[in-house]
Amino acid sequence: MSSQKKNTGVAASGGVVDEIAIADYLKTHPDFFVRHEHLLETIKVPHQSGAAVSLIEKQVTVLRAQKQQMEDQLNGLIQAARNNEQIVSHIQRFTLEMIYTHSLEDVITACLENMNNHFKADFVGMRVLVGDPNSSHYLSGKDGAMRSFTQLFKNRKPICGRITDKQCGYLFGKHKEQVKSAVLIPLQNTQNLGIVALGSKDETRFHPGMGTLFLSYMGELITASIDRHLG
Repeated sequence: MSSQKKNTGVAASGGVVDEIAIADYLKTHPDFFVRHEHLLETIKVPHQSGAAVSLIEKQVTVLRAQKQQMEDQLNGLIQAARNNEQIVSHIQRFTLEMIYTHSLEDVITACLENMNNHFKADFVGMRVLVGDPNSSHYLSGKDGAMRSFTQLFKNRKPICGRITDKQCGYLFGKHKEQVKSAVLIPLQNTQNLGIVALGSKDETRFHPGMGTLFLSYMGELITASIDRHLG
């Protein structure tokens, strides 16, 4: 009696067959139930509802769940492709606008007017370290504010998520209290040229885990446009 409790196997003519051995056998002989179809209707598997279902019904349920999962993944990929297509289209139009700019001020104006539409931002801020010192968007490289952007220029790539209150103040001005998440895009080639910032009222809109490939493209495009008007 005690030996039967310890072993969860199935009694056989030659002794006891271990459940693991049965599972291994079925794995190595996947055609077993093809050769013994009648067993499929007799084997019952407990269902979450409490009722027992046949092995065939269980397999159908599992396959349906797998099918739904694959459909969800496919729909996710399709949506991502559509989003990327829209972004590429935005970048194409923005590129044309940059080509037709005639001055640094034109570049700044185009950025402020279009970046929020391209990336669904509530606010757009821009500071340049070059050009006319009297411009409202000019920020001197010697300004103490530059210290708060040291890491941004050092990394040479966009950063997403929460930014400091000081950074919010310099980039978004009177809107700084409303900005809950942001993107900072460094504009630089052989020198630091400026910063473009996107701000959102939604703290989850821009986060550290989001992709920055297209943001980097935009940064390179704006940098090239600024550089073109410096000569």
